[in-house]
Amino acid sequence: MGIKAVMDSAGVMLESVCSTTQGDLQGDRADVLQDLHLAEKAWATNGVVTGNWFMRDGDHVAFTPTTRNGATLTIAGQTTTFVPAARFADYLVNMRTAVESGEFDHEIAAALHGSANVGGIAEVPLPAERDGDPDTVRRAQQDAALAREGRNPDGSLAAVR
Repeated sequence: MGIKAVMDSAGVMLESVCSTTQGDLQGDRADVLQDLHLAEKAWATNGVVTGNWFMRDGDHVAFTPTTRNGATLTIAGQTTTFVPAARFADYLVNMRTAVESGEFDHEIAAALHGSANVGGIAEVPLPAERDGDPDTVRRAQQDAALAREGRNPDGSLAAVR
């Protein structure tokens, strides 16, 4: 990605400005996924209204994901996305899928190795609203978040095969 090398006016090779290796990208993506997992875990905790990446205000959640250097990851060119609270857990799953599939590679690389707050084109689809009682939906979302962590619905470790 980007410029491989730059020469100064005297013809001396300068260090790469914005290139990253595939190995770096995999590690950077892994860091974002780990932080996303922490957001999922925080959201799954009853009564949590704020986390490192989100803040709940009534029926909506302001979602502002960042990289470890504090640069904001853009979603559809926006630094903050507002998501209905009832759909937020599913939205985080969609975000995980998009990051794992490489859709955010440009945004991650730009945030970590280029300019912070670079507008990107990566998007996270807003999930459909689930049918059913809100408490039942929330419980299912919490159980799914625990299962992704290898835990049972009561929080105990799942059996290892």
